Amino acid sequence: MSQKLSKLLFLFFLLLSPVIFSEAIVNVEDLRRDGEKGFFANISGSLSFSRGNRNRDSFSIQSSLDYNIEDLETFFVVKRSQKKINQNNYDSATLAHLRLNFLFKKDPSLETFIQYSKNPFRKFNKRELIGLGARFNLENNLKAGIGIMNENEEDLSAITDNSLRLSSYLHSEFLIDENIVLDLSAFIQPVINSLSDYKATLIGQLDFHINENFKISLQYNTFYDSKPPSNAVKKEEGFATVFSYNFN
Repeated sequence: MSQKLSKLLFLFFLLLSPVIFSEAIVNVEDLRRDGEKGFFANISGSLSFSRGNRNRDSFSIQSSLDYNIEDLETFFVVKRSQKKINQNNYDSATLAHLRLNFLFKKDPSLETFIQYSKNPFRKFNKRELIGLGARFNLENNLKAGIGIMNENEEDLSAITDNSLRLSSYLHSEFLIDENIVLDLSAFIQPVINSLSDYKATLIGQLDFHINENFKISLQYNTFYDSKPPSNAVKKEEGFATVFSYNFN
């Protein structure tokens, strides 16, 4: 793909982005500075508003930190988002995720994570995860992980569910042009003693690197929960535009 064509493609998606704006799923695999040593910081977000018959306001802000040394990679991300119509809140979400990846001379590495999320407008009050697993570098652009995690979930009726799940993922990146990268991530999390009870996420993300620090990402995400909280739908999907800046 020529540089001129890649710029035209970027402009096309940028013009389209207000039409397809929605909330992005946190793409942990895309954010991680895997294989790089040092301290890294990233901030990303979006802001939109409209005035008329209905006043709409929404914001999303996300920050991530990496600290990587010879035998340990540390990653932390926190996100907050909110949407309002006529000052009435109709969607909000909070997420915090911490991951440690212990490196060895040969694959696999050993990673552990803890996560807290809260999203009452998706019919759950809170979801808490703690997990442990192995991470594999299958190729330069293909990563995989498998492990177990404990999930503690509470819905809006204060009904709790605690389960032990298999945690698995695949992540790959494809260079389309010198400044355009296609990022694909897939996650599946079945309950160990009931494989029909599972959560699955697919994230496709097109990253336009404007320079070394700034990029604009167009994301499609779909999430499926075979046994969602009461009164919640099984499948959700969305498109989002994400602006991010790396402080390094």
